[in-house]
Amino acid sequence: MSIHYFIGIGLEASIQAALADWQNELQAYVPMKQWPRPEEFHITLQFLGSTTDQQLDKLKQAWQTQQFGKAFELEAVSVDVFGSPKQPRVIWAGVQPHDPLHKLHQHVTAATARAGFEQETRPYRPHITLGKRWGAGDVEGPLPLPEKQLSKRILVDKVTVYRIEPGKRPKYVPVLVKDLEKE
Repeated sequence: MSIHYFIGIGLEASIQAALADWQNELQAYVPMKQWPRPEEFHITLQFLGSTTDQQLDKLKQAWQTQQFGKAFELEAVSVDVFGSPKQPRVIWAGVQPHDPLHKLHQHVTAATARAGFEQETRPYRPHITLGKRWGAGDVEGPLPLPEKQLSKRILVDKVTVYRIEPGKRPKYVPVLVKDLEKE
């Protein structure tokens, strides 16, 4: 079985707990098949997929020379869906502002491109997955998505390469961390 990796932004425990409250509220009326555990909440910067040891070594080399910019803060400000509003594929929390996050995404993809990873062609849509894989039935009209905003901001001060270990806890294991510049 091949090993899969992604690059993302981990969230501190207080943010995970607040998002878990959002998730619990949604579970009462949204029949998703999968609800990620709070410790799995993250913002993906790039999915790498199946990765060999040689590719990982190349990424480590590219990672050392790539500047990722300064630390910044985000706010979780909304709940939305990917897919049909009556049967969404994913229900997620959105984050703002997008500008510093998009710049960080560009730095990450520049490093992965130098390491030989295939680049995503779809536009980058930063989000935190709260639930995925629709369960059953249709919702009458659009889902009643709650108006939400976290009272605490999300500090983005590092970027992490995670190894995905399905069926294990933790599911996402950090293998490489890059600190962003402090103010």
